[in-house]
Amino acid sequence: MKKIVLVLLISLMLLPSVNAAVLLRVGNLEITDKDIDTKLQQIPAKYKAAYSSEDGRKRLLEQLVQEKLIYIQARNEKYDTHDAVLKQLDQIKQNLMVRQYMADTLGKIKVTESELKTYFDENKQMFIKKEQVNAKHILCKTREEAMAAKERILKGESFEDVAKEVSVGPSGKNGGDLGWFSKEQMVPEFANMAFSLEKEKVSDPVKTQFGYHIIKVYDKKAAQAQTFSDARGDLEKKLVGQKQKQVMDELIEKLRKENPVTGK
Repeated sequence: MKKIVLVLLISLMLLPSVNAAVLLRVGNLEITDKDIDTKLQQIPAKYKAAYSSEDGRKRLLEQLVQEKLIYIQARNEKYDTHDAVLKQLDQIKQNLMVRQYMADTLGKIKVTESELKTYFDENKQMFIKKEQVNAKHILCKTREEAMAAKERILKGESFEDVAKEVSVGPSGKNGGDLGWFSKEQMVPEFANMAFSLEKEKVSDPVKTQFGYHIIKVYDKKAAQAQTFSDARGDLEKKLVGQKQKQVMDELIEKLRKENPVTGK
């Protein structure tokens, strides 16, 4: 039975993708453009850019060629019946079955429009957008450096240009732009200054655990109640998630009774 599963899984892996262009053939195996796309998706985000170019895709293609060559040799040496391979395939099969069962079971769970509206009407205090500001900052290591940056801005240089040149924070390369944020998203010292600052004003240096900040606020939004339409998307995700958890908790409890867990 295990060998049948192995052959089936391998054959599925080797089938050409629909509408995929064949780039190379290695023996009787094909490598398609879709194979390279799949390989690219598996690369960690910080390395992806290096493989997205034409040269990068060529390197991925060579990796796939080498993998196919080694696979052919392993197949020739009957690794499709190797105990360690069969054991791993059995574990892969279990994992796939669990994931698919959960996807099918949880995917059926929905909430009605009536449920959404009822929850919204009964919990309106939860649907208030907090006060927000849109600001930029320059982070310096010392107060003196921060004051020097402020002086340059007051003399006419743009905040963004100074931030790009001297800020040691990650937002420096973007001109110090922090976008919109609420008070709770920032450390208290920074938040207190940002939310008390008038629009278009530049703050004095503010000390935090990260260093000394010069802050400029560009816009503000007062706290306001969300409409049902605004809140609907997040609310639906929340209620569906609650239902899914309840269904899974009840299912696990039922299965524990049917399949006693022993040996503890």
